[in-house]
Amino acid sequence: MDSRRMCPHCRAFITDKDRVCPYCHEHVGARAIDRRSPADALGGLIPHERFTTSMILLLNVGLFIATVVLSMKSDNTGALMALDSRTLYQFGAKYRASIFAGEWWRLMTAGFLHGGLMHIAMNLYVLYDLGPQVEEIYGTNRYLVIYLLSLVVLFD
Repeated sequence: MDSRRMCPHCRAFITDKDRVCPYCHEHVGARAIDRRSPADALGGLIPHERFTTSMILLLNVGLFIATVVLSMKSDNTGALMALDSRTLYQFGAKYRASIFAGEWWRLMTAGFLHGGLMHIAMNLYVLYDLGPQVEEIYGTNRYLVIYLLSLVVLFD
């Protein structure tokens, strides 16, 4: 690996170890790659490479818990295994008539809702397995665009 870099002031080549440019005598700070530390989030609880995927997973689980609680309050005793459509509608499920009536946000929110325990378990497993790989290949920003666009495009 090459141990040279450019001085940000005079653009002369200097070594990685130089803190003062030998040509222009200006102070040279540490390289950006040396300052960066991809530490794990939450003290190592969430690995850096799974942070975005973990946030999406937490959002999905949080909404699932909220829908189950609301469904149980409306006398659906089996809400954990199968949510009622009224609760899902209240949380933003895709419903063509409502979408065409101007509730376009349902295109996005419906992707975070799940109908039951098996539904969310399978979706979270696949997201946990493939999400970090997609993020590594395409980067965080593109990963989020891919994820969010897939919610809108999958209009059933």
